[in-house]
Amino acid sequence: MMFNLLKKKHTETQKRNVEAVIVELVAKNLSGGGYRFDDVSTLENKIDEIIKKNNLGEFDGNEFGPGVITLYMYGPDSEKLFSSIKPVLEESPLCKNARVIIRQGGPGSKQREEVIA
Repeated sequence: MMFNLLKKKHTETQKRNVEAVIVELVAKNLSGGGYRFDDVSTLENKIDEIIKKNNLGEFDGNEFGPGVITLYMYGPDSEKLFSSIKPVLEESPLCKNARVIIRQGGPGSKQREEVIA
């Protein structure tokens, strides 16, 4: 039952905030630099604060996979969302060589990519 409630909330959020910014952190940047999970959490908190402060949508969470950690953000304007969080991504060593997908609609919509130097 709890899963259905979470799934319903996630679906409703995506309907309101159909555009997405997806950040893929290269996991080797995390392990090789002595970074910890706390560092990822700090990055997420900074991103979430910017999104909330500027009413840009929401930070929807993360996914830890083999070799990559993915951060998901949704809002009504993905370009505005990305331009607002880009300075935080650029200043964080965790984001070196991170791939950012800026999607202008739901899955399958037009999108572009940037790599954080």
